[in-house]
Amino acid sequence: MSVSIPDCFMIAFFVGLVFGLVYEVLRIIRLILRFRAAVFVCDVVFFVLAAFIVIRLSAALGNYVRIYTIIGFGAGVFAYIVTVGRLLNLIESAASVAWRLTIWKLLKKISAFLKKSFVGISQKVKFGFVKVSKYFTKQPEKRFKHLKSTGKKVYNNKRLDKIGEGENNVIKASVRRGLQ
Repeated sequence: MSVSIPDCFMIAFFVGLVFGLVYEVLRIIRLILRFRAAVFVCDVVFFVLAAFIVIRLSAALGNYVRIYTIIGFGAGVFAYIVTVGRLLNLIESAASVAWRLTIWKLLKKISAFLKKSFVGISQKVKFGFVKVSKYFTKQPEKRFKHLKSTGKKVYNNKRLDKIGEGENNVIKASVRRGLQ
């Protein structure tokens, strides 16, 4: 298919205007993410897609790349950016700021909720650990109940007397401290 030079330029110009929408989508992604890596990736994607479109367009218009196809495509993208793109840029910037502020507030609320939840869980766990540690750090006489009452021992005296280990067989000693 053979197309004249002015027709080829105008077709490429129109394709460039339409390709400006791809530029808008990538610009919205750049506005939302604001990371250097995201900006770099969006730029690379734009130029790779533009090169692919120009090559496909040139192949469709005459099986070889023409300089006026490239210039027409670039002029179409440039015309889109300086006309409709400027108007959309204002709207996108305002929407981007509102979106980031909304996301920031949402992230602050989520982080506050997670912080409260984590603190609550850690306080419950801390309370359990404190309770267990107090139980094990108490004096042994408070932790275990001995087998004696206030007045007499409860264990089996008859059995101990039979084997010779009753209370009668205990040697009683007194310890005195200090000089006497």
